[in-house]
Amino acid sequence: MNKPCLWVGLWAVLLLPCALLADDTGTDTSTETRADIRQAISEGNRAYEAGELSQAAAQFDYVSTLIRQLQAGELGTLFPEPLTGWQAEKVNTQAGSAAFFGGGINASRRYRKDNASLEISMTKDSPLLQTMAVLFTNPGMAAMGGYKIKRIKGQTAMMKEESNSRELQMLIANRILIQLSGRGITEEELNAYAEALDIEAITRL
Repeated sequence: MNKPCLWVGLWAVLLLPCALLADDTGTDTSTETRADIRQAISEGNRAYEAGELSQAAAQFDYVSTLIRQLQAGELGTLFPEPLTGWQAEKVNTQAGSAAFFGGGINASRRYRKDNASLEISMTKDSPLLQTMAVLFTNPGMAAMGGYKIKRIKGQTAMMKEESNSRELQMLIANRILIQLSGRGITEEELNAYAEALDIEAITRL
């Protein structure tokens, strides 16, 4: 087996999760990412046919993580525009390696108006969502946690109010968690942002 290739593969496996967890800068890199995916698949196939199994595994792990990064970028396009009088920051996206972080995908965006603030986050395909699913299927347990159950766009939503803070959560198709957490925001504004989400597009990802 080619030892240099083996070491390259090992370093790729160790370093890729850190590199791909970096926040998205807002630049559209989907075309470049798709090209990288095709190249890595080609290199993985070549390594496999040559019997360089460690290098092949590293390339296919790379492909898997790049696809998650691509999904994170697509998820980041589905945030609502700011309401009248509000301003929104750039979207941040993260895509974790399956081996190191469970393969979860996360995107978030912050909104501000005067002294009010809101953060909307979407988490997709994370094993941690199984824990949240228990609350959505057990209203009694949700109530013990201080949540009120309501329906938004046909989806079950949990809302909690504490002092000047409000939080709303929705679990879409048991695999995408949407969280809206704000301070100084009215219930009407929180509901408006939740209603502005394109649930159908989010579900298709």
